[in-house]
Amino acid sequence: MPRRWTRPDLDGLLEKQYGLVRRDQVLDGLPDALTKGALRWRLERGVWQTVLPAVYATHGGPLSREQRAFASLLYAGESAQLTGPAALQLHAVRSAPADDLVHVLIPDRRRLSPARFAAVSRTHRLDPRATAIGRMAVVSPARAVADTVRMVPGLDPNAARALVVESLQRRLTTLDALQDELRDGPKRGSLLLRAALSEVEQGLRGSPLTQLRELCASNPALPKVRWQPALIGPDGEALPTPDGWIADTAIALEIIAPDLDPSPEAWTRRLRRQQAFTEYGVLVLTFTANELRIDPAAVLATIVRAYLERARAGVRHTVRLA
Repeated sequence: MPRRWTRPDLDGLLEKQYGLVRRDQVLDGLPDALTKGALRWRLERGVWQTVLPAVYATHGGPLSREQRAFASLLYAGESAQLTGPAALQLHAVRSAPADDLVHVLIPDRRRLSPARFAAVSRTHRLDPRATAIGRMAVVSPARAVADTVRMVPGLDPNAARALVVESLQRRLTTLDALQDELRDGPKRGSLLLRAALSEVEQGLRGSPLTQLRELCASNPALPKVRWQPALIGPDGEALPTPDGWIADTAIALEIIAPDLDPSPEAWTRRLRRQQAFTEYGVLVLTFTANELRIDPAAVLATIVRAYLERARAGVRHTVRLA
């Protein structure tokens, strides 16, 4: 009687890994593992395909963008992080440039050659602010912007500037975080990044945020204001990033841009943003760019009055810097 081969229970693993598996996972990592012969049979008949060395897709068609990214992480192995345009796309950055390669960072103690679409870079500074997006380790927006400008060949100054501007306007990161990446990152490719940051910084000097910063700094009654900080609640939940943050009285300062999106969807997002703050006892003070330009004294008076009232009331909160 011919021997009956049992199919390994791959469903759970494939669901988590976008239909991709690594050789060691299917040969050794499952309770009902495949034999080498069974794996070879699937590959020879095109049921599965090799997409990177020892990384297989369990179908014969083209890979999606997410599959290419996850396959690169499987190939790169432990501690790997996605960076560059692939990371920007996962952070939903619209101005992310097209790139045939998926850039992956690995610790510098390891040795691994690039393969096909997986561009592997060794680094002594993996991103401590990396996060999980779609079960993939993805560097922070600041690191993704900086690495994209440094890594993508032929990127023009306008494209580099667009990346910096979008990441700042959408509050995905801050100018300070980008400056930190410029200072701490590799020198290779840094001239383009430096030029983009310099140009954007010069443009920000006359921005409403700069006006608000100078206004708050001019009044000795106010404590130090944190600008565009990353905040988390007591449960570890990330909060929206305000333009300004007065920590001891939990006051968030927000500026409404003149070109604010008037759509119902944008209004809903702003409402949810407000609710996220109030849930943790944060007072949100919102100003328009016109208010800052036309009547800065009234804006400052509103901030000072709110701060003194909450300070006298002994407001307590559990929001902290990330």
